[in-house]
Amino acid sequence: MDKLTGITQSVQREIETFNNLFAASLQDHHSDFQSMIDFISGKNGKRIRPIVLILSAKLCGETNQKTIDYALILELLHTATLIHDDVVDNTMERRAQPSVNAQFDNRIAVLLGDYILSLAIAHAVRAQNDIVLKIISRLAHNLAEGELSQLIDSKKAVVAEDRYFDVIRKKTAILLSSCSELGALSAGATPETREKLRFIGENLGLCFQIRDDIFDYFDQGEIGKPTGNDIREGKITLPLIHALQAAPQPVSSAMLEIISKQEFTPGNIRQLIEFAKAYHGIEYAQSRMQEIKAKTLELLADFPCSEAKTAMIDLMGYIIERKK
Repeated sequence: MDKLTGITQSVQREIETFNNLFAASLQDHHSDFQSMIDFISGKNGKRIRPIVLILSAKLCGETNQKTIDYALILELLHTATLIHDDVVDNTMERRAQPSVNAQFDNRIAVLLGDYILSLAIAHAVRAQNDIVLKIISRLAHNLAEGELSQLIDSKKAVVAEDRYFDVIRKKTAILLSSCSELGALSAGATPETREKLRFIGENLGLCFQIRDDIFDYFDQGEIGKPTGNDIREGKITLPLIHALQAAPQPVSSAMLEIISKQEFTPGNIRQLIEFAKAYHGIEYAQSRMQEIKAKTLELLADFPCSEAKTAMIDLMGYIIERKK
């Protein structure tokens, strides 16, 4: 049994309830496009977001219907953003399957993403909780800002580490921090505890994105993402950023020239990947994940020992060590 399977088993009852609710939320829509929504509903991922939300609730007390309802809101919102991101990035595959825009076209994908987003908003309003609406609106704002910043940076060849972390905090980590905060809220946690869980979720998200970025420097196989795809799109991630800082100036200048001129030929992409590896960019990114993990364990130390706490610690380990 792999680590994620063990973690999922600790929240199996809640995940089954969530899966049923999520499936139901994507049924009984207009007959003209129900088949398109069925295509989306068949793309179930690892359920990391619901797992984080449910574990956060369990760390603070008992799960309840609000826990599942909040997980549904965030998973619908996440689904909508994935559809939109694939259009922006012209991604043809996700999890080794055709993306929505590849299966249909960009116009349909954008509108389907908008439709799924409207479902998330409707469920958030139905929650009748101002704190939920505040968290969801903050999430939507940061997701859009993070994606726009990354797109702008890709055109300007921005290679600053602090800028990198600012972008991934907004485009990835904010989602998991919203999950952990809403999970705590559903269990009636105090504002102080909600804030602590928010930081734990953010750290999980930072590590998730760093690990994702490391994948870009290796043969992807079954991941469904070509090697060097981020570089090809002008996304300069942590391993390459560190290598540019660590390498001798003449070497880094040559690499920066390729980046600044956007000359991302197959040969140049291979050169940039090997450069990042040669100057220990992968090891540096891994060390940053370990630093974030240590901070997360410090935050979790304040919670009593429980199955949920063990599962959350295991989840951080899984995120850092995962192979896809």
